[in-house]
Amino acid sequence: MSEKLIFAQTIEGLLRGMGQLNEQDKTQLRALGIDVDKRLLPAYPLDQFVAALDFAGARLAPNAPRDEQNLLIGRRFMDSYQETMVGRAMVAGLRVIGPWRTLERLSNKFRTGNNFSDTRLSRLGDAEAELWCNQVSRPGWYMGIIGRGLELAGAKDVQVSLISAGSTSDLGPPSDDTGARFSVRWK
Repeated sequence: MSEKLIFAQTIEGLLRGMGQLNEQDKTQLRALGIDVDKRLLPAYPLDQFVAALDFAGARLAPNAPRDEQNLLIGRRFMDSYQETMVGRAMVAGLRVIGPWRTLERLSNKFRTGNNFSDTRLSRLGDAEAELWCNQVSRPGWYMGIIGRGLELAGAKDVQVSLISAGSTSDLGPPSDDTGARFSVRWK
């Protein structure tokens, strides 16, 4: 596969999730290759996004462990992503299709924000599933966006937990060995 890229609307959602940026924040983001005072590039390399994600999490919850930081910024991302053109349409669709079809279409949803995401879903009950996602460098981020996304799709009492990281999918052909498996439950 060619270079793994994160599209501008994902970067925009992440930046919005950070709230008001001061000059020091802007300087640090520029050092990471994201100049918020200029029009965003169409896409950014995955490693730049991960660095920006780490910066955002540390900025919002400096004393929390990285997974908690990533969970927080993942949830805030979903709330702020609704303010982008692509995100507004996606979240409106989530409300219509509900939790199961949201999970079933997760690869397509993720692909609105990058060029590499793949998922596999195994239904375990009426409101319980096991989900595998490829290329997971920050499991907390995924737990935050999946959990908040399901809430936006109408699910209640959502619980997303990490089963294993660095795993291939036993739910279909693996696309890499940097995936993660998640337990997903709701009411």
